[in-house]
This record gives sequence, C-alpha cells and structure tokens, in this order.
Amino acid sequence: MNRSWKLGAALALMVILTNGMFGQTDATLYSFTGLTDGGNPLASLVMDTAGNLYGTTFVGGAFGDGEVFKLSPDGNGGWMQTVIYSFSGADGANPYYSDVIFDQAGNLYGTTVSGGAHNGGVVFELSPTNNGWTETVLYSFAGEPDGQNPYSGLIFDAKGNLYGTTYGGGSSNQLGTVYQLKRAGTGWKENVLYKFDGTTGTAPVGGLVMDARGNLYGTTQGGGAHRVGVVFTLRHSNGVWTEQILHSFSGGADGGYPYAERLILDKAGNLYGTTQGGGINNYGVVFRLSLTNSGWREKVLHSFDGTVESNPYSGLVMDAEGNLYGTCANGNGVTTVGSVYKLTRNGDSYSESDLHLFTRGDGEFPESGLLRDSAGNLYGTTLQGGTANMGVVFEVSK
Repeated sequence: MNRSWKLGAALALMVILTNGMFGQTDATLYSFTGLTDGGNPLASLVMDTAGNLYGTTFVGGAFGDGEVFKLSPDGNGGWMQTVIYSFSGADGANPYYSDVIFDQAGNLYGTTVSGGAHNGGVVFELSPTNNGWTETVLYSFAGEPDGQNPYSGLIFDAKGNLYGTTYGGGSSNQLGTVYQLKRAGTGWKENVLYKFDGTTGTAPVGGLVMDARGNLYGTTQGGGAHRVGVVFTLRHSNGVWTEQILHSFSGGADGGYPYAERLILDKAGNLYGTTQGGGINNYGVVFRLSLTNSGWREKVLHSFDGTVESNPYSGLVMDAEGNLYGTCANGNGVTTVGSVYKLTRNGDSYSESDLHLFTRGDGEFPESGLLRDSAGNLYGTTLQGGTANMGVVFEVSK
C-alpha cells in the first residue's frame, strides 16, 4: 500500500528538458519536506471561491500519519501553505487518492486508507471554526461486511448522501465494495450498495461519478473476464442497486488495470477514463465508452508509447471544446519522471501533446488528476520530487 517501489531512488537524469518547448509554463507552488508540513501527496486538489487550494498528503503532519493542507496566494506572487488537520491514527491515517470535497456550508469531506477504530480507514468531515478546523469521524471501516481501505475520495448526491469505494473488505473474499453514507439523526449510517466478487471486478481503487438519474459509474483495478479490470455501473430501482459491467478490459490494445481517480461523463453520456497498463505498447491508454444500439463500445483515444511518458494512474478533466487533460505517473525512467498531457479533439479523433515533462527537481510521479480553473490553468500534485523529494504542488499555465 505504501508503494515502496516508487519511493526508492529514481534513475539519474541525463537530459534536462525545458518548459518552453511545450508552449506552457510550469511552476512549483510548494515543495513538501515530509515533516510537519506533510509529504507524498497522491490526491488531486480542490479550489475554493477565493482561489485557495486544498489537498491531502499520505505521510507527514504533526503525527506522521498524513494531513489535509491549504495553499493560499500570499499576495506577492507566491503561495503559503497551512496544515489544517493532522491525522493521528484513531481519527484516520494516510489519505491516499482521497481528494477532499466541499459541501455548501464550507465543510470538507474525505477518506483515509487506514486508521480509525478498526484500522480499516475512515470517512471524515472537517468543519471550520474560529479556532481552526475540527474533525469528525463519520464512519470507521471494519472490513466485513462493510469494506475496508478506502483509497479514493467521495461524491455527494443531490440529497447530501456520500458515496465511495473500498479497495478491500465487504465479503470473506475481501474484494471491495461500493458504499453509501446517509445522514441518520445526528450521525451517519453506512450502506453497502455492492460487494465485488471477482467476475464483476475486484479492488476498486478509483472513485465514482453519478449521472443525472443517480446511477453510479466506476472502475476496478482487477477482476472481470480477463482479470485486469472493468468499467461498471450501479443502477438503482426501488432501493435496490444492480451492477452491470460496461467493459471488461483484456490487457491488450484496449487497456488494462484502470487506476483512475474517477471517470468523467460528457453531456452525451459518454464515459472517459484511463488505464495504467495495456495499450499497443503496454504503457496505458486513454479510452471512451459510448452507448450504442448493441451496448457499450470502447474506443481507445490514445495509447502511450513510453518514449517520454507512460502509465496514466489518474482520471481526466475536459474543457468546453471537448479537449482532455491528464497526467502520466511515469516517464521513460531516464530523462522524464511523469507528465502533464493534452488530447486535442478534432472531430472524433484526438492528437496528444505534452504540456509538461517532469524531471525530478520540479516533481516526480504525478499520480493525481488535474484541477482546471476558469482561466485554463492546471493544478496537481506529484508523489515525489521537489527540494526534499517528498512531492510538490504544481501549476501548468498557458
């Protein structure tokens, strides 16, 4: 779970690539030290109406178990970091791909992959007060039958219910769940909506997306017909949720092992996502799923070749023109250690361009998805790199 293979030393960089060749500008907004300010951020960011950024780190903080942080413009062109909460174990530990989300009152919600009453992870709420932020554990996972180790973050429905996935737990096979948290009096009640059984998927790492009808969509890292992951939907009728596999990856040209934080839906109901493996060169793909008269059909929009970038772990963001933006967690292992890329739409085809290639000093292993602001600037995090090699928050601007 700690990805020790990624936290080892990277290969020496032999060539320094400049930002100007991509027509974009990359800026490191903050470099983590791994101490009280946190380290190894894995999740994407969220921005409030004042332009402040919020995120999580896997380690560090006051107790070493990770934190929730805030980055604020300092008025002089720089950014100031504030730790708004440090986890200590019983209240949660080690937020993984858990991007925090706001409710309408300004409270933040997220998950930790471990810690809590049973060390199976928690769902938490952070509420702002005059004396800082106060944490409330909304739910502690126990493993069976409620699930354990929520890797990803949460989504709300229109009624304020929360939805997420757990990597394990649920049944005796420990293959993961989709769950709902619903307000019950002064607390919250957890309902397991679905338990994966292997053939229907296993180990959902990514989060969920909900359509206008309240149906849920997500991915699993494993399981399915070829044991390399699926795209699934959960549809509800009269309080009953039913799973349907929309696509079962083969690990070949169509991709395999989707890790994406969450899928995205366009206005036509098409789903877009990434896989870390598979593709023509086995370095991962960007895909689209479209509903046809004969069911859901997958189209690979881009297959990475490993020349300068490989293995997209995260999901995508889309602009008004239908262009897609994402990150690759790895580079070629010699001159690059991750990327920010763009897929430009031209009719029904897409052309890929590199907006930024990381070279360790400015970040390494961007596993998170991107946040895109109204001006088109992109924000994200890297697991490692930066001045202390404990990860950074970065901006790629036009």
